[in-house]
Amino acid sequence: MSIFKTAQSGEVKAKQLKKEGCRVTLAVEVSPELVTKTFQNAAVQVQSRAQMQGFRSGKVPLDLVKQNFAGHIKERALDLTIKSAINAAISETKLNAVAVPTLTKADFNQLQEGKPFHFEMEVDVAPEFEVRDYKGIEITKKPETATEKEVAENLNRVLDANARLESAGEGATIDEKCYAVVHYKGKRNGTDDYKLSADSELIDMSAPQTMPGLAEAIKGLKKGEEKDVETKEGNDTLSFHVTVDEIKYKIVPALDDNFAKDMGFDTLDALKAKVKESLDAEAKQLSARDEINQIENHLVKMNNFELPKSLVDEYTESSLHNFVHQMTQMDPHKLTAEQRKMFEDRIRPNVEKDLRLGYIVHAIAKKENLEAGQEDWKAELDKSLASADKKADSTKIKTFFDERKDQILATITERKVFEFLKKEAKYK
Repeated sequence: MSIFKTAQSGEVKAKQLKKEGCRVTLAVEVSPELVTKTFQNAAVQVQSRAQMQGFRSGKVPLDLVKQNFAGHIKERALDLTIKSAINAAISETKLNAVAVPTLTKADFNQLQEGKPFHFEMEVDVAPEFEVRDYKGIEITKKPETATEKEVAENLNRVLDANARLESAGEGATIDEKCYAVVHYKGKRNGTDDYKLSADSELIDMSAPQTMPGLAEAIKGLKKGEEKDVETKEGNDTLSFHVTVDEIKYKIVPALDDNFAKDMGFDTLDALKAKVKESLDAEAKQLSARDEINQIENHLVKMNNFELPKSLVDEYTESSLHNFVHQMTQMDPHKLTAEQRKMFEDRIRPNVEKDLRLGYIVHAIAKKENLEAGQEDWKAELDKSLASADKKADSTKIKTFFDERKDQILATITERKVFEFLKKEAKYK
């Protein structure tokens, strides 16, 4: 509900001049009666704050207020006139406005008590479209169970995560399969550099290294041996004196009943069954999410209508701030123009997709009579209350449902729409 009182019938006339996409331009005429009324209200409001010598604050006679604060009264009257007229114009034209209107043409000097006032405004409205091609969507169903290969791969990862390192025997040399424990001191262009020095550093010889050339240079060395290594980093020459402290190999446990017991299971079969159960649940979730993605992509592709620019801009800006702050810890206000454009170009397509889907889902719900109502809301509330552990939790749940009723109804509606679309889909 607006905080501004809408003008009475006949006090405002509005005429649609043009409509481009979701943006409508209106010509508005405010009656002399409404202008007079706003001047009177403005005078009283200014009087409540007026201060003059010899009078208590707020008690200055109205005629003196009009004489001495005429500019303030006109400024306030203009504000009241515009806001009242905008609300009335939108109501009269029955526009489904989705953003705050903006004035595009107005001569504020023409605002005079007892005379009509004219202005033009633009307002973004919800898109008007006929939702199409939402029944019989072709969906490629992904498996909802894990394969034996996936179970085996998962078990191997579990084994690898529980591996241990054991020292190699006497005479072992460093190769690409081992782990080398070394200490070294390094120089950059002949000068000691503590950043190029380390004690008891463990090197996985099978993985890429951050120190260029070091792992390759120590291959073939034995425990206790030393070597001077020189390599290049850009234009710099890096030199190291390396000593091998120890050579170790990774020992992966055997996949047997003993390992299963270490993991908290009675037998290996019980461990495998648990892994299979977990992977099946994950596969089912991924399959369901993939179904939704296919439906969403189809709906967006087949219903390409123009969106309200002001909403797209608003949500893009909000998403940009959240994304930049969470992902980079940067202050969004300190972005350069180039950085801002880069983030906006990345974010805007997702914003447009989400907005479009919202309108499409709403249109399908209305067309198929799937909009959630009081009974749906009550059923969802009862379901949540049934899972509450104590009275305090029940109170919190009831408060949440009351405060978020519109959002909860929208969520239920969306769920009903997608259940309907899945039922109507063609699965491959």
